[in-house]
Amino acid sequence: MRNLSVGWQVIAIIAVVVLSGLAVKLYVSRGAKISQAQLLERIEQKSNVCILDVRTGREFNSGHVPGAININHRQISANLDRLKPYADEDVVVYCELGVRARMAQRTLAKSGFHRVYHLVGDMAAWREAGLATETPALQAEQQPAS
Repeated sequence: MRNLSVGWQVIAIIAVVVLSGLAVKLYVSRGAKISQAQLLERIEQKSNVCILDVRTGREFNSGHVPGAININHRQISANLDRLKPYADEDVVVYCELGVRARMAQRTLAKSGFHRVYHLVGDMAAWREAGLATETPALQAEQQPAS
């Protein structure tokens, strides 16, 4: 009877270890996150951070996080050279709702970018919070005259 009890304890321990491993893998696969408040603080402090909008060009042109660059999520791999200068800096990715940003985050992580953060809530939450956005026309107006 005692051997049966020990057997169940061993099975329970193995189950806990396996489930813990799966939970960690799921957490890691989702990647690191950054809140809107944290990103705003980084923008205001003019910190070295690459803000990467992975939506379509049309979505980007309708309004984006100030200072963001636009590379469609499907073009991340083809544009790694363009992103290389940011390889050792924090990179914040976002899209409209999160699916494309998570895909881009995984692609960047697999390509050697180790400080990639997903903006919590993405552009939908940014807009809903009434936070500042830029459009290409507004950016051109803000450029100093040469």
